[in-house]
Amino acid sequence: MKPTIELLKSQVLTEFASGSSINYANDKLYLIGDDANTILILDTDYKKIDSIRLFDHPETRIPKSKKSDLEASTFMSVNGTLHLLILGSASRSQRKKVILMPLESLNLNKPYFREYDSGEFIKRVVGNGIDEVNIEGITVIGNHLVLANRGNNSNQKNHLIITGNYFWEKQMEAPLHIRQLLIPPGIKAFAGVSEVCYLASKDILLFTLCSEATSNAYDDGVIGDSYIGWINNISNKIDDLTVTLDGTVNLSGVSDEFKGQKIEGICVQEMTDDKAIIHLVSDNDGEVSKLFKIKLF
Repeated sequence: MKPTIELLKSQVLTEFASGSSINYANDKLYLIGDDANTILILDTDYKKIDSIRLFDHPETRIPKSKKSDLEASTFMSVNGTLHLLILGSASRSQRKKVILMPLESLNLNKPYFREYDSGEFIKRVVGNGIDEVNIEGITVIGNHLVLANRGNNSNQKNHLIITGNYFWEKQMEAPLHIRQLLIPPGIKAFAGVSEVCYLASKDILLFTLCSEATSNAYDDGVIGDSYIGWINNISNKIDDLTVTLDGTVNLSGVSDEFKGQKIEGICVQEMTDDKAIIHLVSDNDGEVSKLFKIKLF
């Protein structure tokens, strides 16, 4: 059965241009930008609460050739403490970055976080069959971290990278399994995966995907449609060599507000038996980002 999606709210962010990932915890939204100096903290009505500085580049937007291209993030527990885990896309050397930030007793004026270079792990990923690395999503499923690698028009394959919860600590020994992600018929143009989010209570893996006229992992292109996809009972499928989406919804068919929007982030605020409140963020390669709150039945 295909879910029904209702748009509840949308809002343009004029001072945060490149929203690439979004997470929810403790009534707050944490917004990552691929070329932003800060993490933006919002309430669920999209009012700014605060921000966390990650970089000290003088420009408001870090230049494309220098940015860490932070595209994927998730919350995870480390020694019983909630941490925000952020990954660069690894599409260039300076983008092979892992940031781990504890949220407990976080000093917003002088935040503490650890940085790691993921280069050794990425070499293994390439050696295991992914020719062009472009990590766009990450989520936790039990003892696994699931990374989403996005394809493009010249390399029309999306992949899931399955590894251990602390792969950055022992990169040469961490578990590594590559699964090709298959999209069922119905999407005309190639759609690259742009984020993943795990619903543990339902054992459902949610995806965002978007079509974009680009032939590589570096350049932007004309934006097409964005989609929400899902895999049911993902825990029973994670060991398969290929995993197939159980379905997709074209967001342009939900509301005209989604037309021309490159959805790059998804998180779930709350889940009941029959519906979920979900937040999305778009990065349209311009000067603004856009937030969407939806109800998924």
